Amino acid sequence: MKALLLYHTKTGHTLEAANAVARGIRAAQGSVTLASAKDFIPQTIREYDVFVVGSPCWGGSMSHGISTPIAKAIKKITTELSGKLCAGFAVNGAKGGENTVRALGERLESKGCSEYLAGPVSKAGVPFSLWVGPAVTSEDLARCQVFGENLVKRFNTEIHRRG
Repeated sequence: MKALLLYHTKTGHTLEAANAVARGIRAAQGSVTLASAKDFIPQTIREYDVFVVGSPCWGGSMSHGISTPIAKAIKKITTELSGKLCAGFAVNGAKGGENTVRALGERLESKGCSEYLAGPVSKAGVPFSLWVGPAVTSEDLARCQVFGENLVKRFNTEIHRRG
């Protein structure tokens, strides 16, 4: 299984969670490429089996909490997600991460992904502050890693079911 993991981070916290998801994918014998939202080229999705998105939660439920760079990146996608397994996770400073994960799923499904797996929400940082704040907890990083492992298992199960 080859996964493309798109993320955006301002303080580094979403990248912490993305790296944990990537560790899980690799631990389950998958491969993963991390891509920053600012450098995202939608056509590259075609090279991958799975598309994963990690977004910081911005403003709780305002604009569904999805960061602007992630929203812009998803908007560029046309038919590249057709038939692909997709997943999403979020990092929030206080609340709203579940809204972000749900909104990611809605947007990815509207772009044609065949199945969306809602991932974990990690808490890190400080809401509405320029201060970076606390890092993602080791417990949340462990949940992110397990999520990455489960993505590979889910993909492999789907392949065998189709096969």
